[in-house]
Amino acid sequence: MSTAVLPEADSAASALGSGSWSSQLPSGGAAGDDCGGGLGGFASEIMRFVRPLEELLERVTGDPAGLYQASHAWETYAGDVQSTSALYQRALTQISGQVQGLTAAVVEGALTVMSAATHSIADWAKVMSQALQLCVRAVEIMRSLVCAGFELLSTIGGGIKDLLFGSWPWELDKKAQVIQEFADNCAQVVAEATANVDRALQALREMLRLATDLYRAIIPFHQRLEDLLGQLLEQFPPGKLLGPLGGLPGLIPPGDMGDTYQPGPTPYAGSDHRFIGEYELGYAHQFDLGPTDMTTEQLNQMLQQEFGHVFLPSREGDNSQLNMQLSGEGQTIKTSLFGMGIPGVTAGDIVVQQVTDDGFVIAAQPGHPEYPGEVAFRLRNVDGHGVFEVTGAYDETILSGMGFGGNTNPAYAGIADVSIWSDMQYRLEDMMHYGR
Repeated sequence: MSTAVLPEADSAASALGSGSWSSQLPSGGAAGDDCGGGLGGFASEIMRFVRPLEELLERVTGDPAGLYQASHAWETYAGDVQSTSALYQRALTQISGQVQGLTAAVVEGALTVMSAATHSIADWAKVMSQALQLCVRAVEIMRSLVCAGFELLSTIGGGIKDLLFGSWPWELDKKAQVIQEFADNCAQVVAEATANVDRALQALREMLRLATDLYRAIIPFHQRLEDLLGQLLEQFPPGKLLGPLGGLPGLIPPGDMGDTYQPGPTPYAGSDHRFIGEYELGYAHQFDLGPTDMTTEQLNQMLQQEFGHVFLPSREGDNSQLNMQLSGEGQTIKTSLFGMGIPGVTAGDIVVQQVTDDGFVIAAQPGHPEYPGEVAFRLRNVDGHGVFEVTGAYDETILSGMGFGGNTNPAYAGIADVSIWSDMQYRLEDMMHYGR
């Protein structure tokens, strides 16, 4: 339906519609890859506030790949230095008791100092790596949010112009279409902001790892502290301390967090992945790594070669597994949460149970907090996008073991998603985009 308005009103609206306030706005879509590039003609009053932000954006996003490469180099260096520290330690063990007298004391003292010094260097190198990785994440968050804001500014300007002064002679059906398009754009910005919340959480986890690595670098007796924490947890299990909070994780409705039940032996249809055991509970998470020209074979070669850098649970606090590769079936890997080595609570061993063309399967060993259980990982190219999938299977969640009541599988599936595997997603994503 169209409604004609007085010619005088149309004339006045036409004059306003051709004014500089709207013609100088950036065209819709200007943010795109050239974020902020369409803001050059923005009204000078507003540009005084936008220009410094645009300049800062250009400065910090100039070379995210360089930031990533630097962080990866520092992390690799930390692993190499730690290997040297381990060599000194083995040499010290081998000569202990074999050489007597003053010479033995001098050699043992020198090796002890060199081993401790190299381990300290490895810790500090890892701190530098974590700091740079945090910078990469912060840059990504900032760029995405600012670009979304620029895009919304563009659409607001164009949308208001079309709404007030377009579609002559004031055709209401076209006005409705403009409003709908603007609403759709707002929904897209909200979706982008939601995605950035996930990245912000990942940045906070990176900050926690940075703090943990700093604590290891500054306090050389960290393992003794972790042993004391382990003893404390043995004497006072978390279930005794939870009180009325014990039922909260059981209040999350089943199926809301990727939780599954009675998982079968085939975690992925069409793949060779297999679970050996039979389990009551499980979860399934899928992550889009973005566009890529890497094949499934190339993606898995990258995963296997850079395993220690992208498989978060392998990041032992002693830096010994930073440069580890996925060598094949039967490989034993020490795991820890945020590098904290508290047996049965944050640490334990896993075994690589199966390696397939598009992923691998691990099984928790006795003493691991998730024993008995298995997890299958799948990485492949799907229609030009990297897709990473994680499927877990187990009989009991860690939350149940800690004393939480009710069905804790939804809460545990959500925690596994946002605390571990989404971090692995971002590391794979960074490696895929910046690591070549």
